Amino acid sequence: MRVLVTGGLGFVGVHTVEQLLRTRHVTEVTVLDSIRYTAAPQALPASQRIRFVQGTVLNAELVTTLVAGCEAVIHLAAETFVDASIADDGLFVDTNINGTAVLLRALRALGGRRLLHVSTDEVFGEATGRPFTESTPYRPRNPYAATKAAADHLVRAYTITHGLDAVICHCSNLFGRWQYPEKLIPVTVTRLLRGERARIYGTGQQSRTWLHVTDAAAGLIAGLERGVGGESYLISGDRELTTLDVVSRIAAQLGIPAAEAVSFVADRPGHDYRYAVDGDKTRCELGWVPAIDFETGLEETVIWTANHEGWWLR
Repeated sequence: MRVLVTGGLGFVGVHTVEQLLRTRHVTEVTVLDSIRYTAAPQALPASQRIRFVQGTVLNAELVTTLVAGCEAVIHLAAETFVDASIADDGLFVDTNINGTAVLLRALRALGGRRLLHVSTDEVFGEATGRPFTESTPYRPRNPYAATKAAADHLVRAYTITHGLDAVICHCSNLFGRWQYPEKLIPVTVTRLLRGERARIYGTGQQSRTWLHVTDAAAGLIAGLERGVGGESYLISGDRELTTLDVVSRIAAQLGIPAAEAVSFVADRPGHDYRYAVDGDKTRCELGWVPAIDFETGLEETVIWTANHEGWWLR
């Protein structure tokens, strides 16, 4: 099977490509990436089974050509930093919505291909009661989440209207090697390593469900291989922790007293207080379970970041 991975040089992309290469029936992986600031080309495995193409999902001619040469697509190309979407949502609308539409048109025109569309738990908004499930209504509360929700709706519409074979996977908060230091865990580690304090929005009591990126990649491949067309699956870890909990654990690993590691700043607009995810459907139907517990993954991530200054000191 030949697989196209859009956004394959991104944080989740490089781990997904790495695991695809371990799958015997995958003969070739084509990576499409525009190489923006979060890209990690040095993390891409060295393999003759990888073909890299620099470009954007907004280029309809290029996307159609690449889709024609594959049997399956994992669609990861997206803008994901919530703070940036609040400051200016233009690029998010272009990439997340219009880029997905370009890909869907190519898939419709060519037919006979499977799409694994990667989304986020943030499309469900704020979890005020029970954890999210696949049937939770969409209530996005920031521009990033809204653009991802719009992309999801387009994918579902194409499965119904045009019979597209597509599966949607929603990931919870992820962490691990090669995550650009704008997200909570890598930015906290790098600030503390530079002798600065971690900045925490509000009181730091916002709660998230965490999952290691290698487990997320395995879950996405399970969705590609075993997911039912037209269905969605939540790819989630088991640990729900507050922002302050996470930062305090990082500080402890670096031998820094929590009181000396934190500075509180004004909360950001529309900040969701809690994301909580119920991944039972995914585990039952896809046979996927996380292999890395949060503490082990966090320790590995902190050590890796400390040993790879060349990645974040740039």
